[in-house]
Amino acid sequence: MLSLVAATLVERRTRPGGNLVEALAVQCSVSAVLFVGLASVTGSLAPPVEPGFWAAVAWVVVPSTLGGYGLYRVNLARTGVARVSALLYLTPPTTMLWTWSMFGDPVGPGALAGLGVRLMAVWLVRSGPTRSGTGPV
Repeated sequence: MLSLVAATLVERRTRPGGNLVEALAVQCSVSAVLFVGLASVTGSLAPPVEPGFWAAVAWVVVPSTLGGYGLYRVNLARTGVARVSALLYLTPPTTMLWTWSMFGDPVGPGALAGLGVRLMAVWLVRSGPTRSGTGPV
């Protein structure tokens, strides 16, 4: 999350050109080069032979890249950095609820309390004035 917030602040300061598709293409290309380089250095360049590997890769790449980062950039274009970055704090509770619904993982009282604290914090940030100072979005 620290890297994403730092990159968001740099992006806001430098205002690079390009649209969402170009930004995602650059991000994916740089990531691919870095991870292929790391895999080749560690001797694990060949993909696993398990049959579900490519389905799992597609499951991770498509929703997170196109959905997650795409929506992040769209929200960033519409609101301020602090308001969008606050939404990142909903990632752990979203994962918790997802694993509860998909795999039946138990959700304890501490996790529910943490969920409440995060929801309240995000609500406080999001209900404040917008970048233009006109109130909540």
